[in-house]
Formats: sequence, C-alpha cells, structure tokens
Amino acid sequence: MVNKSVNILDVIEKLSNLDFQNDVWVKGKYWDRVANYSEAINTLEDYNFFDDLTNNRIGLTKEEINITNSFVKKLLEYGNRNPSYMISDNIWKDIVKHSQLVSEILKRYDW
Repeated sequence: MVNKSVNILDVIEKLSNLDFQNDVWVKGKYWDRVANYSEAINTLEDYNFFDDLTNNRIGLTKEEINITNSFVKKLLEYGNRNPSYMISDNIWKDIVKHSQLVSEILKRYDW
C-alpha cells in the first residue's frame, strides 16, 4: 500500500499532539481526516497497523514490541469519549506521551 507508513505515522503523531486534538477535535478549527478518536482508530485499522504490530511486519525489537503493544492496549481500552474531557484527562495525557514514543520508534524503520 502506497505511503502506508506515512499515513500511520500521521495518525500516531496526531494522537501525540494535544494542540492538534484541541484545535480539531474540540474546537473544529479546520477539517482533518483524523477528526476525532474514532477516526484515528479507524484509520489505523484501515492501514492494518494493529495486524502489522501483532505479526511484527515492521521488524521491531522485543522491547519496541512491548512498548507499542502497551500503547495499543491503552489506546483501545480508553475508548471514544468527549474530546473536551479527553484532552484534560491524565490517563489520556499518558496515552499522548506514549504515542510520542511510539512515533519515534516507528520513524526508525523503513516499512
């Protein structure tokens, strides 16, 4: 799939950016395909991100697999909530920080 990794990284980076989430998810300042939490999850599914992690198609190390699996678990368990609540929630802020680390890990690979 053309630009698969670019599209996945785009979503992960938006999950790691509270300013983006506030501007797009809460205030609706501009349109973006990652318009909310659900669209972020759906886009990751559309690009088979979760399957690629499960089957280690990216080539991550064992430690990186543990980090990304922990991120995915927290992300999916959090679920779709009111965006105004989300961006101020400490659990969500932890997921945002975790997604920053996952983004840095994924940027190391050519996939």
